[in-house]
Amino acid sequence: MGSLRAVLAIAAKDIVTWFRTPSAIAVNLLPPIAFLLVIFVAAGAVGRNPVALVVQDSGPQAQRLVSILEDSDAFRVQRATPVEATHLLDTLQVAAVITIPASFDDDYRRHRPDPVSVRINNLNLDFTNDLRRSVPAAITRFYADQPDTPVMVGVAESDLRPHDVDLAQFELVPILVLLLTLMGIVNGGLATAREFEDLTIKALLLAPIGRGAVIAGKILACWMTTMLVAAVVLVVSFVSGALRPAGWYWLPALAAIGLIALAAAGLGTALGGALRRFSAVSGAGINVAIYLFFLSGGISVAAFLPEWIQTIAHFTPTFYGVDALEAAIFYESTDNLGRDLAVLLLTAAGGLGLGIISLRRRLAAF
Repeated sequence: MGSLRAVLAIAAKDIVTWFRTPSAIAVNLLPPIAFLLVIFVAAGAVGRNPVALVVQDSGPQAQRLVSILEDSDAFRVQRATPVEATHLLDTLQVAAVITIPASFDDDYRRHRPDPVSVRINNLNLDFTNDLRRSVPAAITRFYADQPDTPVMVGVAESDLRPHDVDLAQFELVPILVLLLTLMGIVNGGLATAREFEDLTIKALLLAPIGRGAVIAGKILACWMTTMLVAAVVLVVSFVSGALRPAGWYWLPALAAIGLIALAAAGLGTALGGALRRFSAVSGAGINVAIYLFFLSGGISVAAFLPEWIQTIAHFTPTFYGVDALEAAIFYESTDNLGRDLAVLLLTAAGGLGLGIISLRRRLAAF
C-alpha cells in the first residue's frame, strides 16, 4: 500500500505540474492543431474545384446540364457572365470556366455536334486532371439520362466501404494518433527530464520508496495525462459527429488509443532519462512524433505512397494504430483488428521496457 500511494503521489504531482506549465502544454498541442488547420484548408482547396459557369442558353436541355454540373461533387459552381468569368479565371478565383453555348438546345435537337467549352488554368496538374475527368463525366451523365442516348456504356459502382468519408474527417484519425504519440513521448520525456534538470530527482531518491515506484509513477502520470486529453478530443469529436464509432466498436477504438498512449509514455520516459534536458527532449520528441505521423498516413493513404515508403510504414507501430482506429471509427470493421492490436500490444510492452531500463540505469548512476 505504501508503494501504491507513492506511485499515485508521483503521478498526481506530474499531472498537476503539466497543467501548470503552459510551455509543456503548448509543445504537446500546437503541432496537432497546426496540422489540423493545414488539413482543413487543404481539404477545402482540393475537395471540390471552384469553376465559373457561363450559361448562354435557357432551353430545357441546357438547364438539365447546368443542374448536373451544380449537383456534382467535383465542382463548386459560380454562375457568371462571360466577362465576369474571364476576370475570375485571370485572378485565380476559379480553376476553370465552363461555357454552355447559346445553340446548345438547337444543336442537341438536330443531332449536331454540341460543344461545351472548358477553359482551364492548368497551373497545377492535380487540379487540371480533376477537371479533365469531371467535366466529361458530367456530360456523359447528361447523355446517359436521355431516352435515345448514344452512350451505350453504363457504369456499375460497387463500394468496398459502407459509406463515404470526406477528406478532412479521414485525416482526423492520423491527427489523433499524432496527438497521442506527441503527448506520450514529449510529456513523458519532459516530466522525466525536469526531475534531472531541476535536481528534484535527489528528493525522490532520498525518499523511503523504491525506484520502481518512481518509474511507475512517471509512466502512469504520462499515460493518464495522454488519455485525459484523448478523452476530451473524443467527446468533442463525438458531439460534433466527426469521429463516432458505432456500438461495440468503441471497445477496439479505446483499446488502440490506450495502447498507443502506453507505448508513447514508455518511449517518452526512456527519452527523458537518456537526454535529461527540457529543450533536447522537446526537439527530439516532436521530430519522432511527426515522422511517425507521416509514415502512418498523416497526409495520404499509406497504401498509395511509393513502395519504399510503404515498406518503412509497415515497420511503424502508428501505422497499425491508424489502421485499427479507421476500421473501428469509420467502417465498423474488424479487418486486421487482431494484427493491429497485437502489434500495438508488443509496441506498448517494448516502450515500457525501454522506459523502465533507461530510467532505472539513470537513477542507479545518479
